[in-house]
Amino acid sequence: MALSRTVVLYLLAGIAAGCASGPAPVSPAEIDDLAARLQRDPTSGPLQLRYAAALRAADRCDDAMPAARRGMGLSPADALGPLVLGECLEAAQRYDDAIAVYGEFVAANPDARGADAVRSRELLATRASATQRARQALAHEAELSQEPGDPQTVAVLPIQVVGDSMYEPLSRGLAQMLTSDLALLQRFRMVERMRLGALLDEMALAQTQRVDPATAARVGRLVQAGRMVQGLAMIRNDRDARLEASVVEGSGEVTDPTRSDGTLRDLLQLEKDVVIGLADRLGYVLSEAERAAILENGTRNLTAFLAYSRALDAEDRGDYQAAARYYRQAIQADPNFSQARDGLGATAMMADVQAAGPADAPVLAGEGGVGSAPAADAGNLLVNTINSTVADVASTTSEQTAGTLGGTTTGSTGNNGTGSTIAQPPPPSVVPPVTLIGTIRIIFRLP
Repeated sequence: MALSRTVVLYLLAGIAAGCASGPAPVSPAEIDDLAARLQRDPTSGPLQLRYAAALRAADRCDDAMPAARRGMGLSPADALGPLVLGECLEAAQRYDDAIAVYGEFVAANPDARGADAVRSRELLATRASATQRARQALAHEAELSQEPGDPQTVAVLPIQVVGDSMYEPLSRGLAQMLTSDLALLQRFRMVERMRLGALLDEMALAQTQRVDPATAARVGRLVQAGRMVQGLAMIRNDRDARLEASVVEGSGEVTDPTRSDGTLRDLLQLEKDVVIGLADRLGYVLSEAERAAILENGTRNLTAFLAYSRALDAEDRGDYQAAARYYRQAIQADPNFSQARDGLGATAMMADVQAAGPADAPVLAGEGGVGSAPAADAGNLLVNTINSTVADVASTTSEQTAGTLGGTTTGSTGNNGTGSTIAQPPPPSVVPPVTLIGTIRIIFRLP
């Protein structure tokens, strides 16, 4: 299900400090009153941020942005500041600047109330930036074709999966894990999955897991990568698995593949073997510390990894409800799977929007043919009070029992004695519920 044009992000309030009656909906009508109150209390961060939000609601980003920056200086852990500032930057199509604002806030305040709202907005801005850059690259392909790609910039294409169709989501999961592992090598800069995916979408290649070397080299030039990694996973049954990958140079020349064979239960170890072989194909000598980091990166639980792969696939299709569900399944199977936790943090709130369905649109969107909100609010940041909202991200019973690989149960001992498993998920290891009390609802239009 595609996400509606309106994205509702839930963020803990905190902007209503000093209001005896509690939080009140922000509105352009209160700009003058807020300005007067700021004259009397210029050091109030919450008041400054409410003023910034009111300015944004009035579509006055030129004023809202400096107001948000002042508020962020006074209340650096309040997520409202980066959301207002970032949304204004996005409205100006300055997506990379918005991403930087969101990223800096989350890095400094990973556990702050509203941090997941910022992560969600960062995800959407990243997707919008990737699409923008893909279109720009295609529009200037002639010029880009004259410039050699940077040999230290590497992109991993979706892995071609041959075998049972239930394993097709591993195409994205394996590509993302290869990217994540290669990013641990100091020399290389990896092209982000969303940026590469957006380009493949624009080139109508998103559903083509394997492209010819000339096309791969063309993709590399468009993302300014000097080398592309192209791989193949053959998974015919639980006793026969193979993973291989080659490097496609900018000239279209293809290296001999690095290959690892085993069983399905060994798949995650096969991926580590292939990464180490790819480092050699890329002319890089691994340090012992880098080798250890690669072996420790990610999960060794195959049930968790398949759920994670399905989450990436759903996320790329814009189905955030399914993505959040699969991320939860991955965490259920491996509570220490950090990449799955990061993914859930970015998608859970957008999943709530999809779950709400189009019924909210007439109340919230304010767009012609969609809603009846005042026209002055269309496309603006709107803030409505919700006195008590509980967002429970714990897995449901059905989610805890879903996501197994055909009911198969196998196991093996991987590197350092860690098992790579395909099994029923372990006894419930519930992701703690996130309780939001005294929240505001912030509505953004998708880019």
